[in-house]
Amino acid sequence: MTHPAFDLRGKVALITGGNSGIGLGMAEALAAAGAGVSIWGTNEAKNTAALATLARSGAKVQALRCDVADEAAVERAFADTLATFGRVDACFANAGVSGRSGGQGFVEMTAEEWRRVTSVNLDGAFFTLRAAARHMIERGDGGSLVVTASLAPCRARPAASTMPRPRVASCP
Repeated sequence: MTHPAFDLRGKVALITGGNSGIGLGMAEALAAAGAGVSIWGTNEAKNTAALATLARSGAKVQALRCDVADEAAVERAFADTLATFGRVDACFANAGVSGRSGGQGFVEMTAEEWRRVTSVNLDGAFFTLRAAARHMIERGDGGSLVVTASLAPCRARPAASTMPRPRVASCP
């Protein structure tokens, strides 16, 4: 049962990286409020498990395999989402990856690994939000675009970097 202030029946939300963690938590809350929910992730097993979890809400839900770093894949997944739901009212660019540098931090990170991280974390958010914005503008009644970011750069972590922690004014 939804609280009247959070009644999202008739609305549709798309969440990239929605098959676990923060993304799945957002998807669960939106589905519980009555929204239709499309989650995108690259791991089929996690997509299947997340879909089963979300289906318990009774809301219309969908899980698609989509590598957000691939512009064509984003366009296909967005078209599939529209084919299922007919609209997207909120888009959560939540998919993200960290570098795999074997505990040596970014000093040992290869250019190939750097490109993998930025293609998911930056290009993926851009491709996804652009597709959603185009749809919302074309539809004519707006929507919400939300970006999730990590606080990892704000917290020191052993072996995450061989450089001292920078001071970042916007971090708590």
